[in-house]
Amino acid sequence: MNIKLDAQTLRYISIFEAATNADVKDCLERGNLLVFIVYPRNLKKAIAHGGEKIQRVRNILRKNVMVIEYSPDIVAFTRNVFHRYKIRNVKVERVDSEFSIVVQVDPRDKARAIGRNGENLKLAREIIGRHFPLKNLVIS
Repeated sequence: MNIKLDAQTLRYISIFEAATNADVKDCLERGNLLVFIVYPRNLKKAIAHGGEKIQRVRNILRKNVMVIEYSPDIVAFTRNVFHRYKIRNVKVERVDSEFSIVVQVDPRDKARAIGRNGENLKLAREIIGRHFPLKNLVIS
């Protein structure tokens, strides 16, 4: 997939990498939230020392920060995107050249996974869609 980053996003990535020593693959900004997608085996670098590095980044950028580990496997990446919820199963179906994904979460986490007005689901669709050709993402 073709990912384009503007100058401000590159600045965020530079600050994050300097503060955490983790290599960033992608970054999205949604209001007061910055989502950093780090390369495999870089998540531990980013959250080391009890999350002090992430807190430092939050303080510098004055934004909420979410870190997700990239995986070239769509199932593993989807699990990483939904890491805050109890995932029961991830079903991926290839339709033509695109993927349809059904994420089954614990019923107690379903509302949180979808988010108010579907915001968490929209964000997850955007994150996954930037790295894989995504047709549909459903939380059940």
